Amino acid sequence: MARVTNGGRRAAFDPLKHSQPLGGALVFLGLARCIPLLHGAQGCSAFAKALLTRHFREPIPLQSTAINDVSAVLGSSDSVLTALDTITERHRPDIVGVLTTGVTEICEEDMFGMLSASKYDAGSRAPMVIPVSTPDFRGGLSDGWSAALEALVHAVPPYGRTIPGRAAVLVGPCLTAVDLDEVADLVRAFGLDPVLLPDLSGSLDGHLDHGWSPLTTGGTTATALGELAGCEAVVTVGAAAAAAGATLAAKAGAVLFAHDHLSGLAATDRLVTDLTRYSGVAAPAPVRRWRRRLADGLMDSHFVLGGARVALALEPDQLVAVGSLLTDVGAEIVTAVSPTDAPVLARAPWEEVVVGDFVDLSERAAAAGAELVIASSHGRDVAAGLGAAHLTMGFPVYDRMGVQLRATAGYRGSLQLLVDAANCLLEHRESHHAGRRPRSRVTSVESLEESPC
Repeated sequence: MARVTNGGRRAAFDPLKHSQPLGGALVFLGLARCIPLLHGAQGCSAFAKALLTRHFREPIPLQSTAINDVSAVLGSSDSVLTALDTITERHRPDIVGVLTTGVTEICEEDMFGMLSASKYDAGSRAPMVIPVSTPDFRGGLSDGWSAALEALVHAVPPYGRTIPGRAAVLVGPCLTAVDLDEVADLVRAFGLDPVLLPDLSGSLDGHLDHGWSPLTTGGTTATALGELAGCEAVVTVGAAAAAAGATLAAKAGAVLFAHDHLSGLAATDRLVTDLTRYSGVAAPAPVRRWRRRLADGLMDSHFVLGGARVALALEPDQLVAVGSLLTDVGAEIVTAVSPTDAPVLARAPWEEVVVGDFVDLSERAAAAGAELVIASSHGRDVAAGLGAAHLTMGFPVYDRMGVQLRATAGYRGSLQLLVDAANCLLEHRESHHAGRRPRSRVTSVESLEESPC
């Protein structure tokens, strides 16, 4: 169990944290024919859109009510309704997620009451409008993700019957597109029919569409969302999805399997055990094969990562997932920094987690002699200053290609993460050794000719 402490400063000088509206928007980007609408100033959506575009390298459908200081004070209800009218008329979305921001939250405007009294109330079908409270002056990306996921589950209508074999898989914000495919395939291997919520593997996985669309071009469909309360099992992957998963399981009368993460042998074994016991199906040969590969990879990578001093700066779920896997192979987590507090941090298998920023990461990692830094692209300067290796992970990643195609979860993803971390450290050690390599004793012919001897 880890001790969770605060960095100690009242302000973040080099912020690690991202806003709640950005995290909430990510959830809606995992729904098909959807568009997130940020209720706030235009700059709020512009900044979020810039980060999302750089990370995914894809067009991001994100709209704003574009209120200003005057409309915020005098009332901005009309701005929301006007924006919804415009989006509905021009784009015909199936779902619109309306996310508050700091400027609208601080004015204590009752957006929920206003929408419930309009034609966009909870019973409306075209489009389904889902409001979410995501103030950006508290919490962070994971909190916004959790809030949006819970709002989606609350909006799910009763279904009236159980769909045989249907399993709802609610996920946190730290799984890549390939991870989501891996989780879905694992559930499917036991004879179940998984529905991912949200499903970024279908919307922001880097696929090439036939043409441009102002809406998301993949993800969980409105039909699948409407049938969610008919599931017979609910699986959550990531602590950020735990509350929504419990709510859905209660609403559907389904059995719940909750998992903080799926990184590592033990963590994935727990999910496989749950699925085996529930379905009565033994783990198929491909699943067992990948388990054996991971077991071998743990032994092989121990010779590189065992004893390595590692510094982490990631979202809470991912921090615990990555740190747990590296601890399994003998690495020492000397510094772990999270942007926000979360109950899952206390379950980390090392001594301390600091809620802070990149300055905390830099100071503590330097004092601890970290040789590997695992953080987003914003952590590159910290790693360079320490003279440490940098494995790019988290959000945003804009200086490396294929972030959504890098696996980190399940047997296969855990093995890939170990390989990436070990290779990153090996390359750094080799380059560092090459830089210190002594000059060759072999003397060239030219130098002999110039020698005074």
